Amino acid sequence: MLLNKYNIEISMEDIKKNAQRLTNQLWKLIPMREHEEDWEKQLETVLLEIVGLNEIFVGPIFLQLISKLEGLRVQETDFEFYRKTIFECISILQGIN
Repeated sequence: MLLNKYNIEISMEDIKKNAQRLTNQLWKLIPMREHEEDWEKQLETVLLEIVGLNEIFVGPIFLQLISKLEGLRVQETDFEFYRKTIFECISILQGIN
């Protein structure tokens, strides 16, 4: 169990499930951009949730994720760099497991 700023116990299993769900949401970003779908909206949704997690569990992992995803949101990049950054974010989330 981990305590957060609200002193609510959250099991490691629940944290891992949430990290896996967010990982799946990040994976969706790659084909969405590749197929010229509305990837920006998906990115904003994931970013919003990670910002919220950072409020609950303050830590460098979430700051790193927020920074990378916000960078993708505000800075136009080529597809290869975009994809590489998404993979980096997925690796960071997998580190929570």
